[in-house]
Amino acid sequence: MTTATCSGAIGSEAAGAAFKDTWTLVTLQDIWADIGPISSRSKERIGYPTQKPLALLERIIKASSNEGDVVLDPFCGCATALAAAETLNRQWIGIDLSSLAVQLVLSRLQKAADDGALLASGWLPEVHHRTQTPRRTDVGKLPPYKTHRHTLYGQQEGHCAGCKHHFALRNLTVDHIVAKSKGGTDHIDNLQLLCGACNSMKGTISQAAFHAKLTKQGLR
Repeated sequence: MTTATCSGAIGSEAAGAAFKDTWTLVTLQDIWADIGPISSRSKERIGYPTQKPLALLERIIKASSNEGDVVLDPFCGCATALAAAETLNRQWIGIDLSSLAVQLVLSRLQKAADDGALLASGWLPEVHHRTQTPRRTDVGKLPPYKTHRHTLYGQQEGHCAGCKHHFALRNLTVDHIVAKSKGGTDHIDNLQLLCGACNSMKGTISQAAFHAKLTKQGLR
């Protein structure tokens, strides 16, 4: 840590005494309190439940990489890190389980381009992505997913994984976090219990989109 202390007379003299001010300049510490969370009214907010401020990701990327380096975000979500990396002239790789991740990343980058943050021309960078959700091949033969109801009920302590309200076991339904039609499996890591209302609301959309929908409606 480096510090610098300076003293000097400022303002005007009063009652024959000069007002003095002393200040200390300190480098950033482990706790950063100067970048606040995204407010509900912020133009930056897109409704993603775990969205981080762009300024925070820009600071992390600046401090830990150089221009031309590759930034990897294995849980890219709403693409804040990717937008920051592109703005700071880094190459990047984003990974996310959601089948809607590609559209979300492209729309986030397009917004940054429209705002002039990426290129003066407003053009998007060339983005390469796969069109099919990869399927797990390491889980072997799995038991019927409904046999996990009691285990899931214990893990969730009787609460719906959506609205978080408590229910009796008979009122909760086993749901696939990633729908089987989207590449999800019957593995217990891909299962959760939802109440009837939340299960109907989720359908086959991604978990992130489901949580964003609940938050927007004030249910989470």
